[in-house]
Amino acid sequence: MQTRFLTLIYILLTPIYLLSVIFPKNRKLIVLGSSLGQHFADNPKYLFLYLEEHNPNFEYYWITKNKSLYLKINSDRFLYLYSFKGLWILLRAKYLVLSHQINDVFPPLHGGKKIIQLWHGTPLKRLGHDRDALLNSRTKNLLKKVFYTFFPHLYYMKADYIIVAADNQKKIFSSAFRRPENKIFVLGQPRNDILFKKEKISAVYTDKMDFLHNLSSYDKVISWLPTHRHGSSKNIINLLFGYSFNPEEVNRQLKANNSILIIKPHFIEMNVLKDRLKSFSHIHIYDEADPYPLLAFTDILVTDYSSIFFDFSMTKKPIILAPFDYDEYLNNFKDFYYDYNSLLKDYPKVYNWKELMNAIFDEKRMIETQNFLAEFNKFEEGSCKRVKEFLENLVANSL
Repeated sequence: MQTRFLTLIYILLTPIYLLSVIFPKNRKLIVLGSSLGQHFADNPKYLFLYLEEHNPNFEYYWITKNKSLYLKINSDRFLYLYSFKGLWILLRAKYLVLSHQINDVFPPLHGGKKIIQLWHGTPLKRLGHDRDALLNSRTKNLLKKVFYTFFPHLYYMKADYIIVAADNQKKIFSSAFRRPENKIFVLGQPRNDILFKKEKISAVYTDKMDFLHNLSSYDKVISWLPTHRHGSSKNIINLLFGYSFNPEEVNRQLKANNSILIIKPHFIEMNVLKDRLKSFSHIHIYDEADPYPLLAFTDILVTDYSSIFFDFSMTKKPIILAPFDYDEYLNNFKDFYYDYNSLLKDYPKVYNWKELMNAIFDEKRMIETQNFLAEFNKFEEGSCKRVKEFLENLVANSL
């Protein structure tokens, strides 16, 4: 959700929103955005790159609020929001493709548009209306409903069509977004296509291309992707040094086994670790927002409550769950869709760094296995193609 200051700005821009409702739209024009406009990442990124290679029957552009990112990406279809062309294209577009919420682009100019929500993963924790119903009072939810009636462009869960990974997600997304199930389509997640095509990863996909391709020199590539503890005083430093992390010993074990530990913090916490572990040869801090190129080169995934394990499970590579603070986390975040232990009973769980390092080098456990979460992904590949065809159908039929 946007900050209070941003909400106030958007309220003041309500007349602009009302004008955007009646502004003529190009029914063959689609705008993509992601990550609150700050990163080139997630499902819209992989769809955009696929469109660049496969000539759809519609016009499309990516719009970012990040000027540095705009200057870096070499594409005529990659626009800066706060420019004449960026604002014009956004005003004219009939469709928006998003991954998080309306703030992926610019809500005051969303009037009269259809929103296709690709979302950013299969949810483990409740979202949208489901979360509000569980955690908010009835009075607060009623006030929010009234507020969004007067300011519809601020409704952060607005979506006309929703793309999900499996049939068992339709009911959840229908409830969370308050959309009928016939507006929810099982097409897969575009970002997952790259998990099986690491040879395709080039500088277009990541700034870390050389680093990633050089990982073949290691016997094991272990990637740790912990969840950001929003609303908590705990951060990634706590998850390291509060649970017996000894960098000298960890580095020694990794070196002895020709392995590397790659730590991918949430982008909010990137600077917390930036130089902390710089001197260790076999521990690397991955500072790119998009983790999917990294996952394509990962041999063992270590995570806790991140729904990224739903995606990585398709590779059938080992997954170690490291819910170090399980009891505390469960007490603070009571909004899971599933019982964590029941859902993930087939994957090893560890509760400190010593247990984790023992599990990593337990050869009997760290072997490729079956996908215990197969019902959460209907497709392994071809999601970009299916979403492209879905968009072409929308445009062709002016839906």
